[in-house]
Amino acid sequence: MDSKAQPEKLPDTVAFQDKFTREFMVSPKEVKEGYYLFKSKTGGFTMLYPKNAKIDRMFYEKHKKYYESIHLGGGREKENISNYIRMTYENAKITENIDVNLDLLSTYVHYNGKYTKFESNNNTIYFGKNEQHISNNDIIYYFFSYVKSNHSYQAVRFIYAVTCKDANQKCNMDVQKEEERAKMFMKSIKFQY
Repeated sequence: MDSKAQPEKLPDTVAFQDKFTREFMVSPKEVKEGYYLFKSKTGGFTMLYPKNAKIDRMFYEKHKKYYESIHLGGGREKENISNYIRMTYENAKITENIDVNLDLLSTYVHYNGKYTKFESNNNTIYFGKNEQHISNNDIIYYFFSYVKSNHSYQAVRFIYAVTCKDANQKCNMDVQKEEERAKMFMKSIKFQY
């Protein structure tokens, strides 16, 4: 998407009103209600992107066509829910070493459990989840995966974290639905060859 496009002619959503985020959007047309199609700047993959999320330019990193690190944050104001996604894309032989990559992911999210493995979109997805208790009523739920292409060296380490924006206010978070949402993002990843 052209970052020079006129914001007033674009959808009134965070994804399109933020200049940097807009550069990753394929089109202002929603591909699913509430979601646009995101394309990485390496050209390596596409996925669903929430319309109310913003990519953090400060934490964005790209190295040629082989590596990209993307952080995006958003939430659902009316529900008092805040979330962020962190993705690390790699296209290198090291992605074939599943154990090393799962260890890296586990270290980052303080996880020492087993991963569930399933297939989607010609990818193998290794999925895990855990929670971190910050205080009595403040919990961060993590849903994370290693999404590995079955046909190339491409892979994405994917972390979806969700919490109540304000722990002192009512927050009706459906953890099962958040897990489904996280898996929807993971399954929507399509590697470009």
